[in-house]
Amino acid sequence: MSDQLNMSNGVGNGVKKRRRLSAEDKYQIFLEASRGDVPVAAVLRKWGIYSSDLARIRELVRKGALDCLYRGNGKAKEDPQVSRLEAEKARLGEAVKELAIENTLLRKKVG
Repeated sequence: MSDQLNMSNGVGNGVKKRRRLSAEDKYQIFLEASRGDVPVAAVLRKWGIYSSDLARIRELVRKGALDCLYRGNGKAKEDPQVSRLEAEKARLGEAVKELAIENTLLRKKVG
């Protein structure tokens, strides 16, 4: 997915070196292919990638956009485990307060 064929191998033996595309490169490819002012085939040749690579890039961009939109107002999704632990912390805090009050009342009766 993030690997692609490099069009310049320098040797001419038909073996093409693999290279990694950065996130910026992938987004640039997505934009160029989406603009429509240049044929998609030209974008593929320019970057030395296959149409299947472009399909994967488009899917990554779609997923990234959806993840961002699902978050809503810029807040990250809260981890359910964090929510559960915060609720447990609040419950235990209340129990400690009740025990402290009970302990104070018992001391007054004894003392």
